[in-house]
Amino acid sequence: MLDRCSNPNSPAYASYGARGITVCERWRTYPNFICDVGRRPSKEYSIDRRDNDGNYEPGNVYWATRKQQARNRRSSRLITALGKTMTEAEWVEFTGIKQGTLSCRLNRYGWEPDRAMSTPVMSREEICYAAGIARKSKAKEMVA
Repeated sequence: MLDRCSNPNSPAYASYGARGITVCERWRTYPNFICDVGRRPSKEYSIDRRDNDGNYEPGNVYWATRKQQARNRRSSRLITALGKTMTEAEWVEFTGIKQGTLSCRLNRYGWEPDRAMSTPVMSREEICYAAGIARKSKAKEMVA
């Protein structure tokens, strides 16, 4: 944390220190950091910032898992639908809709988020039936 924010030779400096992200003066002493943030719950956790453009300071950091950190990135897309705001990955998990399907609904088809999240996914057979298209069974396809 200190290195990536204050050492221009650090490989991560461009993403932290060069963007103006700093570590509060109090946390330059390890016991103060532990006093404010607490010990790492387990090796599964590392420090993360709630506001990715904010500094490492009280109120902006927490212990997070890799999954939590992956969803808290500058590149994460936040979507508001059904009265909730979550990342696209969280919506995929919440709705059970595949990521590709959700992405197509929002980007390719231009659906509003509420519609994209609440419209049930139809199987290929259901789509063909709804369109009045008779699908050949696999057995018939193999014989033909």
